[in-house]
Amino acid sequence: MTLPAAEVNSQESSGTRRVAVVIVNWNGWRECVECLDSLFAQSHADIHVFVVDNASTDNSIEYIAAWCERPQWNTCWTRHSGVAYLTDQVTSLPIDYRVVDRADHGLPPPPSGCRLTIMRSGENLGFAGGCNVGVRAAGLSHFDYFWFLNADTVIDGRALVELLERAEGDSRIGMVGSTVRFYETPDIVQAMGGAHLNRSNGTSWHIGQGTKVADIPEDVSGIERQMDYVMGASMLVSAKYIQDVGLMEEDYFLYFEEIDWALRGSRDFQFGFAPRSYVFHKWGVNSHKAMPVFSARYYYRNRLRFVARFLPERISAVKRALFEQMMRHVVRGRWRQAHIVFSTLINARTITAGVQRRV
Repeated sequence: MTLPAAEVNSQESSGTRRVAVVIVNWNGWRECVECLDSLFAQSHADIHVFVVDNASTDNSIEYIAAWCERPQWNTCWTRHSGVAYLTDQVTSLPIDYRVVDRADHGLPPPPSGCRLTIMRSGENLGFAGGCNVGVRAAGLSHFDYFWFLNADTVIDGRALVELLERAEGDSRIGMVGSTVRFYETPDIVQAMGGAHLNRSNGTSWHIGQGTKVADIPEDVSGIERQMDYVMGASMLVSAKYIQDVGLMEEDYFLYFEEIDWALRGSRDFQFGFAPRSYVFHKWGVNSHKAMPVFSARYYYRNRLRFVARFLPERISAVKRALFEQMMRHVVRGRWRQAHIVFSTLINARTITAGVQRRV
């Protein structure tokens, strides 16, 4: 899961930092083009976007390419304060792009003027696998930072500038998170930067969820001390972090990959929070689209895998907590959810077999 050692670019200011934006798409081209429309209007222009398509079945690549050739505003989109769109310009020129097959190594530099690389992954690799494809294709030697964005997000015009300023403000920082706001209720916070891990049972909670944006404190040092990982909806990661720590662990497929990645680097790096980096998130559009049972199965399975990897002494406690969760599902008549937890428990030994411990 590591990349070959590479010389990480070193430049003097955040304004000259080159950023690879990595977006994983799965059957979500409608959300993805809205994200791109806001992304290409960012104040920080030195970016190249890598959209990794995880074997979508809705012709996502063709629709995204068609939008690039003729960018258009969609009247179904919601306007948010601070969000600029490429299509707001009087003349919205086509976006130069290229479509390539999955590469497990660095791609040749894009042609002059090309701003977007659309990659066919060839299969559904999950969030971590898709992100890793984007990183390998971009190459650590060509970019200073990697900005991982969910396809179902819309970006404030200064979101990346704010992330870079926080990252550049402290050499110890390896990851920086945004203020993630709910798309439908933008005055409410989904997460301030990231989340805090409950090491007793392997669960976590988003810091500040439910807080009004106006109530975010000016001094965010206390929030940063609580952060055990950065929320993957908007996660700026330095090339040095990836070079030293390696890529994301792909065996999770969905859920727990961000916290695994963060804990692996927590001894050598710190995590930052850029409170004025605003990202509006259509929560759950992709992970719960038509497959809530599928998502739940991965959540419970990966909770066990994560605990076996980082908190093995808590395995018994987590199993008891899962049993209690199963009984709550039964009491409430949620039989399918109860069955998923039951299946996780009876297959616990298989699920955790071969997991490499990192404690």
